[in-house]
Amino acid sequence: MRWSRWAVLIAGFVVAGCTSPVGGAALPDPGYTPPRRSESTAQDLIGNANALDPCSLLDPSALEQFGAAQKPEQEAYDYCWLKLPVGSTTVAVRFGLMERMRGELQATEVEPVATLRVFEENPVKDRCARYIMFSDGVTMAVSADTFDTPAATVPELCSIAEKATTTIAENVAAKRMKHLDYPADSLARVDACRAVAVSLAQVPGLPAGEVISYPGRHQCRWGMAMAPSLTVRFVLDEPSTAPEVKTESIAGKQTGIYSSEINGRTICVAEVKHGSSRELAQVIVRLPPNNAEPACAAARVVATEAWSKLPA
Repeated sequence: MRWSRWAVLIAGFVVAGCTSPVGGAALPDPGYTPPRRSESTAQDLIGNANALDPCSLLDPSALEQFGAAQKPEQEAYDYCWLKLPVGSTTVAVRFGLMERMRGELQATEVEPVATLRVFEENPVKDRCARYIMFSDGVTMAVSADTFDTPAATVPELCSIAEKATTTIAENVAAKRMKHLDYPADSLARVDACRAVAVSLAQVPGLPAGEVISYPGRHQCRWGMAMAPSLTVRFVLDEPSTAPEVKTESIAGKQTGIYSSEINGRTICVAEVKHGSSRELAQVIVRLPPNNAEPACAAARVVATEAWSKLPA
């Protein structure tokens, strides 16, 4: 069975500022011209996040000091990844996912790049991550991991993440990136948060008012907790062919349904291939453990509404 390679957990962000009041009022020099404000919001620097080509943020050659990075097939519209051979191990460098801040980011602020603040997550053995912070509270995640080779140890892991983050931040600050003109019938043009509305009530216990949206609009999540929660997302992949996948017709489309018990919760996925390319629409319902039947029942209802809103 196939699951998303990249799960970035942002718990929030807090910055404590220190100021000291000073008496009196400063008078400007008559010949003084105030400097222009440096624009550093995501909208200022990225523009249309929905059309951003995340792979344009980092050229594989930027990591050549560590090895010859290769660009595999893209997995999602929201992020890109590179395979970087380091000795006998392959490091996955993932970057580009933009999220809006919700509370505190469990990371430490490090040296800024141009007008952009940078935060570093506490590293673990198999993953180092950094976040580029825009002035409007949007973050862009960059990470290096060895999840595909769990027994491996790569001393350069955090150096790889640092180099990738710095290069990406420099490119973003200079607006060196590409935007794509997706076809009118592409899933990339669909706002995932608008794909479902009336069917949200069919997910048991779902707090439908808790909505996590993403600037790229290629995915949307309802429910802050891991379970119950619902995700609708559009990715680049082929449908799962695992033996446990059941195929049925939902909203007139051949849909794969499968469930699993992962990390103490039940997950049920409904997915459908869109058109002749690698576009895939997914509905993911998460419930407390041992709830496969109600999770998949809810996934079917949500998918019925979502599939009816996909481009023809």
